[in-house]
Amino acid sequence: MSSRSRIVHGHSARRHRHQFLCIAAIAAAVASCADQPTGPPAPSVATAANAGPFDLGSAKATLEWEQTARTLAAAHSAISPIVAGRIYALLGVSQYAAVVAADDGDAQDGGGRALYESRRGAVAGASAAILSYLFPDAAAALETQVANDGSAGPGSTHPMFTRGVATGRAMGALLVNRATSDGFSAVWDGHAPPDPLGGGWLGVLGVAPAGFQFPKMTPYYLTSAGQFLPAPPPARGTPEFAADLDAVRAAQAARTAADIAMANFWNLSNGTISALGYWDERAAEYVAAAGMDERQASHVFALVNSAAMDATIACWDAKYVYMRLRPSMADPSITRVPGLPGFPYGLPNHPSYPSGHSCVSASAARVIESFFPDAAPVLEPQVAEAGRSRVVGGIHYPIDVSAGQALGRNVADWAIAYDRAHGLLSALQR
Repeated sequence: MSSRSRIVHGHSARRHRHQFLCIAAIAAAVASCADQPTGPPAPSVATAANAGPFDLGSAKATLEWEQTARTLAAAHSAISPIVAGRIYALLGVSQYAAVVAADDGDAQDGGGRALYESRRGAVAGASAAILSYLFPDAAAALETQVANDGSAGPGSTHPMFTRGVATGRAMGALLVNRATSDGFSAVWDGHAPPDPLGGGWLGVLGVAPAGFQFPKMTPYYLTSAGQFLPAPPPARGTPEFAADLDAVRAAQAARTAADIAMANFWNLSNGTISALGYWDERAAEYVAAAGMDERQASHVFALVNSAAMDATIACWDAKYVYMRLRPSMADPSITRVPGLPGFPYGLPNHPSYPSGHSCVSASAARVIESFFPDAAPVLEPQVAEAGRSRVVGGIHYPIDVSAGQALGRNVADWAIAYDRAHGLLSALQR
């Protein structure tokens, strides 16, 4: 079996999921939310190749809407990387839920164009619904994109596209409902986080610590935010702490122009697509190269981003447990690399341990590699470089990076196993 065929068949053959389509718009299709075995797998690339002009072996709608989300995140400077991660997770899961729901309707009976149009419509409807909620100022443009999607094929808008849009909007509404109660909107009480372990971190006076609410947010797969809590970092005053701090000093002293460029490349802060957006771009490249269809592609993005969201929750839980001070707080002589115009290399307003960038990067790469095993030799060096960039940049100790990478991989492995055992959509019922 070819590598591409293993990608297509290997995951669908192991998946099981819950029927969760309990929304009024499609209630007639599903009588109750009972557990059901997985239905027939999505058409393979080989099957799609015989689908005529309506090529099911294409994820054009998913890829374009994912790009729209990244563009919106970068265009809204108030969107921090961890907030962008929440957005990408809600979008990816809603897209996959919509395609699965469309497939559970009567689109499969028509096959060919009916299935093609239904899936495209489902992706468009779900994407517009969730992104309009998250970016209300873009709602009109998003609706225009839906309309353009519907008229992109030959002839007038296909009725199955219209039906798919309705299904997608229903799934988007399901994820909007989740977003309203996931804990993200918690209000800071104005108090500094407690530091019982003496980590020494001090936030910006009078400013809410970044991600203060994330430890209490609802994860997709984890049993608790602290399920994979890493071991404590070295305590201040110990030889291990001194060695970790010396490593940051050494990285600063040895900085080259190439190091500075690397640190700025990975400085995916506000006003960018974020670190997770970077990994979504890599996923998009592999999806396109494999010729995945909408169902397969939306599955990739749903799992990559929801796992990364759980990794972020776990990471921020650890940050506010250990409250580790940043290197420059321990030694004011440590400086950060100079940033690029409009993109300063700032000191994040949250504790140092573990590195959020490493948690997200390791998690996202691990999930991408579960779909595309041949990607590991390419992606793992990038995960390592992303981590090293934060030490070179002067904002993390080496142990922050190694702990973040380990945490991200642990969460990813848990999410991958959950998906294979239950189907990721069953997490919406937890």
